[in-house]
Amino acid sequence: MSHTIDLMGLQLKNPIMTASGPWAGDAVGIQRCIDAGAAAVITETISLEAKQRISPRLFCDDDGLFNTMLYSNMHLEEWEEELSTIDRKDAKLICSIWGSTASEIAYLSKKVEHMGADAIEISISAPIGSRNLRMLRHSCDIQEFMGAAVKAVDIPVMVKLSYEAASSPNFLRELELSGIRAVSAIDALKGLAGVDIENQRSLMPTYGGYTGQHIRPVSLATTAALHQYTPLQVVSSGGVLDHETAIEFLMLGATAVQLASAILCSGYGIITEIVRNLEHWLTEHGYSSVDTLRGTALRSLRAFEDIVPRSLCASVNEKCRRTECLICAQSCLQDAVYLDEAGTIAIDPDRCDGCGLCVERCPHGLLTLEWR
Repeated sequence: MSHTIDLMGLQLKNPIMTASGPWAGDAVGIQRCIDAGAAAVITETISLEAKQRISPRLFCDDDGLFNTMLYSNMHLEEWEEELSTIDRKDAKLICSIWGSTASEIAYLSKKVEHMGADAIEISISAPIGSRNLRMLRHSCDIQEFMGAAVKAVDIPVMVKLSYEAASSPNFLRELELSGIRAVSAIDALKGLAGVDIENQRSLMPTYGGYTGQHIRPVSLATTAALHQYTPLQVVSSGGVLDHETAIEFLMLGATAVQLASAILCSGYGIITEIVRNLEHWLTEHGYSSVDTLRGTALRSLRAFEDIVPRSLCASVNEKCRRTECLICAQSCLQDAVYLDEAGTIAIDPDRCDGCGLCVERCPHGLLTLEWR
């Protein structure tokens, strides 16, 4: 079967890409992504001036990561030297760029095309809040900035969207009019790891870009919503940790997915693992290609107003005497879940309103929702 996909006219050998980040901050990192099997590698974001790195700059909260880096710490000339040493094999190289003016973006676009980039990804936001408000608030500036890149080069251009930009149909329409071919979403969310309440200080010195499994629900919803807002191809990022989460995004219409925090947490080998497991899963489930999988879950989504209410009640599948647990009873605002005289979990159908929280929270999978 074929695992190839078409992204902006580029033929990729599979739908697994690596996002812009420190794992692709130089030739060594990019080569490791390629050797691990990524179909496309996006460089760390290149700007006209190298950015100083702070230390520490990566913070962890459970399986979530906070990244306080902005852009690459290498100059353009250094990037040109680095990219010339890479053995691209059958992978595509996409350069991430950031500029504060349309002329800067046009200049950088030409430079990375000259360096051999197969495509360009324009970053319009930085994790710690250095957002270009002109681009995000004024439609004329959107077309000016993005159009400058499109007109400057002969390779395809995509845009990395913040959550705010991905939620704006008008913004997406302006991107389409400017000639952008695809969008990647979402960029990291602005966050803080917490506060040391004993010493009255933040656990981080500045805001960080929050990534990892905890932002996946937001990324999934954004992927699905983008298909309502724009015909542009969507490359999903934010919580892609394994082949199953990659499949979720593909089923919601993503053309491809980008790996980010998974690489930081598990190393470059996670790329190989996800590609291999994805290919095995597709074959095992009888999909002839990635295209036959894409968007299949979208038909199950409805607008809230279009959902027909159903009369449901929670039910216990088997006798449960796990009285040390009682998560179901604690979760029931209607007091419909209780211990009967025999000491087993029971449901009062007259009180249950079918909210489903007890079913979702039961760690043993013993509760279901059924028709009254």
